[in-house]
This record gives sequence, structure tokens and C-alpha cells, in this order.
Amino acid sequence: ILLCLLSVFFICNVAPAPLSTSPNPAVRAHNALLKRAEPGTGDDDFPDTEPHPNKLDQVETAFNDAFELAAYVLNSIDDDVDIFPHYFNGGDRAGVKNVFLAIFGTTTIPETPSTGNDLLANIHVQRKDTEGQCKNGRTLAYMHDGETEKPTIVLCDNAFKKKAVTALKGADPDKDEDKKWYASCEPLKENGHVSYLMNTLGATLLHEYLHFDGLVQSVFGAPIIDQDNPRGEPIGYGPVQVYDKLSKDLAPFNTDSYTYYALHNLWHVLCQKDFAAPRAGTDDADPDYGKQACAS
Repeated sequence: ILLCLLSVFFICNVAPAPLSTSPNPAVRAHNALLKRAEPGTGDDDFPDTEPHPNKLDQVETAFNDAFELAAYVLNSIDDDVDIFPHYFNGGDRAGVKNVFLAIFGTTTIPETPSTGNDLLANIHVQRKDTEGQCKNGRTLAYMHDGETEKPTIVLCDNAFKKKAVTALKGADPDKDEDKKWYASCEPLKENGHVSYLMNTLGATLLHEYLHFDGLVQSVFGAPIIDQDNPRGEPIGYGPVQVYDKLSKDLAPFNTDSYTYYALHNLWHVLCQKDFAAPRAGTDDADPDYGKQACAS
């Protein structure tokens, strides 16, 4: 990642360090999270088996990556006049910021934050498809019981096709054979547009966290959902629908508006690239979702 010295908001109690100039963000050692609240996983669904990286490794790194996405937003949102307006109304800036702050369980950005919101520990992450929503082969993940105190996130098989940003156990980002595990700037820069290519497993988790009513509903006074039109057709999924297309009045209540704002912001910083608007039929044609915008 070509990035000069940058003071960023971190979610660990270690001093901020410059980002590496490595072409792969996973070598940024400063991203390693220390003790913090995060969802739980079960041994049955995520056995810690050889070889590494296994699916447990992927999920644990995705916990880290979800925090990083929120952290980068909080570092830039107050002064962001370039990316934010494509997703939200300026008058909603404080509320949107509070949604991302809710991930950390605080109303202000602490100087040395060390924990996530304690409520995250109430979430159980599993692979068992209890509601059968993974069977269509196009769903990455879903949350059920999001209105309760102990919701569950189901990660479908397609979710594990999404890559990591920070260091993944068993995958050395400096080895050519391991680079397949990581999202990186090269394909994003080549594409040049906000795209599904920016998506990661951590972003999938962040999307699902926003369905947890107890975590975020109090900010705008209503659940954050996947917005549909009166015919039940999605109008708030994927980069094309949320970038300058979805009504900005609905955006604070739409999960992918937050997800793609966070992804756009992260890769803008890491790649030092201004990405153009997403193109319908190209930048929402995710092969992990039947070449459509992903459902999660």
C-alpha cells in the first residue's frame, strides 16, 4: 500500500505506527487488535484444525478487519467532503459517526481505545444455516434474532471467498502463494471504480453488526435494514444502489450505505486513489453472488 505517514484512529492500546509501504495491507503490524469485545464462535462450526489459514482464522481476522473499517471512518468522517456526500446527507454526519462509534461502545473517540462494544460479545457467529438462506448459493451472510439481546450471524460458504485485509494466520502476505488470501490495491486501482472488488469478509461482518438493533438502533431511532421498494425488490444493496442512487433520507437506515462508505473510505486511504462512481452491470456484478450485488 502506497501510503505516507498517516495518523489514524486505532482500536488497540498500542501507539499508532506508520502504515507500511508494502503492496499488501496485511503486513501492517499496527493493525493487530489487542483485548477487545468481539462476537463468539463455536468449536463445532469453526474447529481450529490444520492447515492454516482455516475458517476460524478467516473469521478472527475478519473481526479485526471490521473494527479497522469503522476506525478509518472515524478518523476521516469529520472532514470528509469528497466521499461522504455520495452516501449520506451532510445533516446526518453526526448520526452516521455515532453508528460507527457504537461499534466501539463509546460516544467520543477515545485517545487509546482498547475494546469494542461489550454488546458484540452477545453475537454468536456460526456456519450452520439455521434458516436455509445460504441454499440459494448467492447469500454471503445473514443475521437472525437481530431484535433480541443475543443475535446470531450465519456465514455462508460464499462469505469465505471474501479476502482479508490484516494479517491472517498461516498466510504470509510477502509470499506469492499466499497473496490469494488478501485484498490489495492492485486490482482496485486497475478497475478504478467503487466496486464489489473492495468487499472483504470483515465488511460482511460489519454489515451484519448493523442489523443488531441493540447496538445501533438508538442512534436514528429505527433499525438499520436492507432497504426494499414496495414490491420487495432491493434498492440498497451493493455499490451501485448506495452510491448517489438510494434516497439520502433512507441511507441512515440502510446497512450497505454504511458498508460501502466504509469500504470506499478505507481503500481510498490505503491505495491513495480517488475511485470513480460504480458502473451498473460491472461494479455490482459480484461472481460470489451470481454476478449481482451481494446479499448479506
